[in-house]
Amino acid sequence: MKLRWDHPLWRRWAPALARNLVRIYLRTCKVELVASQEVKDLAVSGQPLLFTTWHCHLVFPLFYARRYYAHLPPLVVMASPSRDGEFIAEVARGLGFLVCFGSRRKGGVQALQQMAAYLRQGHSGGLIADGSRGPARVAQKGVLYLAREAQVPIVPLAVAACRKITFNTWDRFELPLPGSRLALLVGEPLKVHPQARGPALERMRLELEARLNHLFSQSQTYYPH
Repeated sequence: MKLRWDHPLWRRWAPALARNLVRIYLRTCKVELVASQEVKDLAVSGQPLLFTTWHCHLVFPLFYARRYYAHLPPLVVMASPSRDGEFIAEVARGLGFLVCFGSRRKGGVQALQQMAAYLRQGHSGGLIADGSRGPARVAQKGVLYLAREAQVPIVPLAVAACRKITFNTWDRFELPLPGSRLALLVGEPLKVHPQARGPALERMRLELEARLNHLFSQSQTYYPH
């Protein structure tokens, strides 16, 4: 019997298979945390934080953030309300995340409000800065809105890999090869003022975009090729 991608049996077992592959695959990689002592102290303080990165690096920072935060409340993330989003959500739940469903085109505001409620309760969170469809490496305002409403610092992240495959996708998705050395690059926290609106919020958006692109540039040259 040929098993289609949308077959109920495949959709039932694929998330568990993906979770186990992620765990096994990432554990073959040696990870270096590159951050200032101030950021390291903040990360272990238990204060709720909002982690963000570009879509091309989405898998690895959040996986390792959850690993470092294993003793704290589960991190909350957003998945798109689609079939692919549901698959990703099942994988994320199995890795210990809480998931809210929404996208820029459907249910995004409600999902951000749900995430803000979790952050106020003491959870940290993760949100992709350039969204699920881009444009690539252009920060959207969802991260800033969430940080403002929950009053938590934004912590920008990027990943450097000594060996990787870069896919020909809209985001130029990067897949480190098994056994690679990885560096998790962590930028300085960015705080959004509770009254930030209009031009002030746009300045914060540009600042976040600049910080993420600086980390991204570092990630491309961190390991000489």
